[in-house]
Amino acid sequence: MAKKLTMLVSMILVVAVMTVPAFALSVPFMKHHETGQISAIDKAAGNFTVTGDKDQKKYTFEMKDRAKLATLRTGEHVRVSYKKDGAKFLATDVTERVEKTTASRR
Repeated sequence: MAKKLTMLVSMILVVAVMTVPAFALSVPFMKHHETGQISAIDKAAGNFTVTGDKDQKKYTFEMKDRAKLATLRTGEHVRVSYKKDGAKFLATDVTERVEKTTASRR
């Protein structure tokens, strides 16, 4: 009996550990982050596109605050905090990032 109970508890823990990270990635109200270079800005549509540093994938973010959108520049390296709304990415914060440079030794 104890062996079956231990096996059942172990299986439940394995399932919980495997499903929690997948659930966390799809939670619509959680903040997510992407770091990359701004490749396009469409002020009329209220969105901008970032090419991600990790995978060179293009992500289009909508921004409700048009004043912040006006301060962005193409080519700028930024970190975007965003929320998912269905298939849309809604930018909540955009901060400029200094690109890492490699130091040379003499």
